Amino acid sequence: MRSIAIVSCECVPFVKVGGLADVAGALLKKLPKYADTKIFLPGLKHICDKYQYDVVGECDVFFSKDRVEKAQLLKLKDYQNVYLIGNEMYFSRNQLYGEGGVDYPDNLLRFSFFSKAVLECCKTAKIKIDVFHCNDWQTALLPLYRKLYYRDLNAATVFTIHNLAYQGIFPPEQFPFLGLPDEFFTMNELEFYGNINVMKAGIVHSEMINTVSPTYAKEILTPEFGCKLEGLLKTREKDITGILNGIDYLEWNPFFDKAIFKKYRTRKGKLQNKIMLQDKFGLQVAKEIPLFGFVGRLVEQKGIDLIIGAIENIKGFDFQFICLGTGETAYENAIMYMAKKYPEKIAVKIGFDDTVARQIYAGSDFFLMPSRFEPCGLGQLISLKYGTIPVVRKTGGLADTVEPIDKSRQSGWGLVFINPDPLELADAMKNAITLYSDNSFMGNCFQRAISLDFSWNNSIVQYLSLYEKAIGKL
Repeated sequence: MRSIAIVSCECVPFVKVGGLADVAGALLKKLPKYADTKIFLPGLKHICDKYQYDVVGECDVFFSKDRVEKAQLLKLKDYQNVYLIGNEMYFSRNQLYGEGGVDYPDNLLRFSFFSKAVLECCKTAKIKIDVFHCNDWQTALLPLYRKLYYRDLNAATVFTIHNLAYQGIFPPEQFPFLGLPDEFFTMNELEFYGNINVMKAGIVHSEMINTVSPTYAKEILTPEFGCKLEGLLKTREKDITGILNGIDYLEWNPFFDKAIFKKYRTRKGKLQNKIMLQDKFGLQVAKEIPLFGFVGRLVEQKGIDLIIGAIENIKGFDFQFICLGTGETAYENAIMYMAKKYPEKIAVKIGFDDTVARQIYAGSDFFLMPSRFEPCGLGQLISLKYGTIPVVRKTGGLADTVEPIDKSRQSGWGLVFINPDPLELADAMKNAITLYSDNSFMGNCFQRAISLDFSWNNSIVQYLSLYEKAIGKL
C-alpha cells in the first residue's frame, strides 16, 4: 500500500478559509481506504488548544547560518493520521494567513518553514512517504526543497493548483530567507517580474501537476486564464491533468440536512422550503414566482457585477433574488443598494451563515454562478443535489459539471452562457423564468439534478492514478 502525505494549510474540520479545506478534508476521509494516508498541517494555536496531541519528534530546520528554525512534530490523539508542524513564533496566531484583510508580513518565512519542516520531520522521525501531495503556493516550495536537499526520502511530489490567481508574490529582498542558491532567483525558476513567485517552485519541480477540473487544466495554458504563467505551464503541459472536486453527500443532502426548513426528497418538499425562505427574507410568499439564489464571495471573480447588471435588465419580469455573501466593500454596497431599490424582488444578507446558505440552496429555484473564472466550484454541485438549477458561465469546473438544458430533448440540468456580459446573464435568467412556468418540465429538471453523482468516488480513483504517474517519474 502506498503512503500518501497531503501537505496543506487548510483541512476541515481543523482549519478552513476556502475550498482547499474541503478538498483536503475529503481526501483525508476517502484516501485511507486505498492508501496509507497522512496529512501535515501548520500547528495553529486554535487546533492545539482544541485537540490533544503527542509530541512525536523535534528537529532543526536549516535555511542558512542565520536562519535555523526549531520544529516540533505533533500527532493528534483522536486522529492518528493527522500531524501538525509546531512552531510558536509562526503559528501561534488567531488567523492562518492574515488579519483584517491584510496578509501577515512574514508569510514567506512562515510557509517556507512549513514546507521544509514537513520534509525534515519526516526524515528525522523516519516516516516513509511515497508521494507528497502539495496544495497551492503555501506548500509549493516543498517539491524544490525535496529535490535539492531530501532526495534520500525517495518521494515523488504532486502539486495541485486550486486557484492560479494566488501565486505567493514577495519582494526580492526576502529571497535569502529561503535558503536557496542564487541561481534559483532567475526567470526559469522563482523570479517573476523582479519579485519572488513561490508557486513557480511547485510548477517547475513537482513530478505531476493537477488542477481541480479538466477544463481549468486547459484554461491555465491560455493568456486569458494563465495569470502570466501560461508560458511556464505550457512547458509542463504533458504533466498537467485536471481532476474534478467532488462533494460529500453525507454532508450536503436535502434528505437529511438538519439546517434546512424541511428535509425533502421530492420537488413538493423543496417548494415548502421555498415558501419558508421567502417568508424569512421578507419577500412575497408565492410558489409561482421564480426565485434565484446566490451564496459566495462578493468579488469580481464571482461575477457579482454581472448579476447587478442583469437584474437591471430584467427588472420588468416577475422574479425574486436572495443573496448571501461578503467581500469587497464596493460590491457589498452595490448589492445592498439594489435591495433598497427593489425591495419587493431582492433580499440581501451580508456575511456568511452556514445555516442560511443551506436554506438558500434548498429554497431557491435557480442558483446563480456567473463566475469570470472558476477552477472547479462547489456551489453548482451542492445546488444540483438540492434540486436547484444552476445558471452558470461556461468556464472551468462549471463547464465540466453543468450540461445545458435542452427542452426539446428533455436533457441537461442547467442554464449556461458564454461571455462575462450582464446581457448574456440576463438572457439566461429570462430563459430560466420562462422555463419555470412549465411545472412538468421543472419537475423533470429537478429529478435529473438530484440524480447526478458528483461524489468523491470517481475523483479518488483518478488521484490514485496521478500518484502512480508521479512515482513513475522519479
